[in-house]
Amino acid sequence: KYQEKQLSADLLPSDTAFRAEKLYNTSDYTKPLAMAFATLGIVLFLVFVFMGKSSAKEQSALPKWITATSNVILVLAVVYLFFLMALRTYVSGHLPLSNGYETMQFMAFCVLVLTVFMQRRYALILPFGFLLSGLALLVSMMGGANPQITLLMPVLQSPLLSLHVCIIMIAYSLLAFCFLNGIAYFILRNQSPDISASNSLTNVSRLMLYPALFCMAAGIFIGAIWANVSWGRYWGWDPKEVWALITLLVYSFALHSQSLPMFRKPAVFHGFMIGAFLTVLMTYFGVNYFLSGMHSYA
Repeated sequence: KYQEKQLSADLLPSDTAFRAEKLYNTSDYTKPLAMAFATLGIVLFLVFVFMGKSSAKEQSALPKWITATSNVILVLAVVYLFFLMALRTYVSGHLPLSNGYETMQFMAFCVLVLTVFMQRRYALILPFGFLLSGLALLVSMMGGANPQITLLMPVLQSPLLSLHVCIIMIAYSLLAFCFLNGIAYFILRNQSPDISASNSLTNVSRLMLYPALFCMAAGIFIGAIWANVSWGRYWGWDPKEVWALITLLVYSFALHSQSLPMFRKPAVFHGFMIGAFLTVLMTYFGVNYFLSGMHSYA
């Protein structure tokens, strides 16, 4: 009340913004959602394994009632996360993509959206979608659950921030699917001697790898433009920039199966997908928490 009397009305959030933030604070149930999704993803994958279904394209890999129920849960989860991000956007005045909590929550949202659109063609994406989204939400709470909503520092007050982070997180989501797909290959390859089963898993990973690397390259390019606007140079060999480039180059090897015949073997390809994901973890977590640089705030 004192602030309302002494300060200009332009300096205080509106009554609607106050109510929106109160609603946001009372509607945040991401922790139980994360634990439920991680558990559900593991259970669905075990059901998939014990049923002996190793074909990634097989529509009957999971019972229809499980698939139908999971689809309803997926849609509700997408709507719920979108609702939370929309409230946070309205209260803060910018898209919620400025810190680890917000980016991991957005990654969980991207994973669920990809799962909704791809689960009809790729049976394993259903358990993987729940597992990845649950893990992303759990990781978002490592640095402090739901940090307070504050103004952005000047270097982040750019529309390029939202575009850069959105594209990069989509790339990370697709690469995470390739990582889990590689693990699934080694678990499921002994379930069936059918060669087409392993080929389908490999084809799905290759299908995801192309847009993932395209998004990664586009994100680096947009980040370079943003760096020039903010710091006056396109590239400064900052640890985040270097590891993003390393990630792009490492994954690019898997696309050159014509000149690198070893990647034609499914076992080599999936093993490489598993190992290459370490570069993603280093780019996102290692740089932010163990190295110092201009991106340490991320």
